[in-house]
Amino acid sequence: MRSTLLIAWKDFKQIILSPSFFLVAAFCAIIWSITYKGFISNFAGEMMASNMQGRPAPNIIRVVFTQHIQVTNLLFIFIVPALTMRLISEEKKSRTYDLLLTSPITATNIVIGKFMAGIAAAATLLAISFLYPAAMGFVADFSWTTLLSLYLGIFFITALYTGAGMFASSLTESPMLAFIMGVIFNFLIWFIGPSTSGTEIKWLASVMEYLTVGTQMMGFVNGAIQISAVIFFITAISFFVFLSQRVVESSRWR
Repeated sequence: MRSTLLIAWKDFKQIILSPSFFLVAAFCAIIWSITYKGFISNFAGEMMASNMQGRPAPNIIRVVFTQHIQVTNLLFIFIVPALTMRLISEEKKSRTYDLLLTSPITATNIVIGKFMAGIAAAATLLAISFLYPAAMGFVADFSWTTLLSLYLGIFFITALYTGAGMFASSLTESPMLAFIMGVIFNFLIWFIGPSTSGTEIKWLASVMEYLTVGTQMMGFVNGAIQISAVIFFITAISFFVFLSQRVVESSRWR
């Protein structure tokens, strides 16, 4: 466990202390600021219209926060692979990978440590995005439970992107190739289910619906966390971590 934490801490520091991470964080903050301002303007307009027409007030969770999460997810499809692309590929490129493999550290410890570093770095950006809706707590009344549920859902998705990105990084010694593969994996995560939704085979349609990330995310959006969704995300994340572990383990015997 100690070796896992040492690997995680070393890689986490390398990621967040790099100039590229500050550039990524600044880029995300700019995008979030621009889009969030637009969401607030739309919400204010809908609020004014509802008051004039005697309609119920718009739901800030759906009008503002859910759209903010959607922007965050779109950014993270590309940002997370950028954070994870060097986790293993850089070790291979710099030949420190061989030192890791010959050390008394198991492949499982290596992979889990690097996954922890990747998810911690991504969670740092996620925490920055959380500041935007959290600041609304001073001026608006909304359900904090639903907001936290939303962020738990996007955290699971971020962890899934991290696992996929780490797996991509384990397959090559080129960080750029790892980035490209990570982005492709992330798009497949979202579209592999909907692409088969038109099938006439009922059991296959049910399976594909369960494997659709958007379907599993709906409970988090509504503030009703479902155990099946949590199990789905943990299983999917573990699958990519397992694949990464097998790749690293196989390298030990080459």
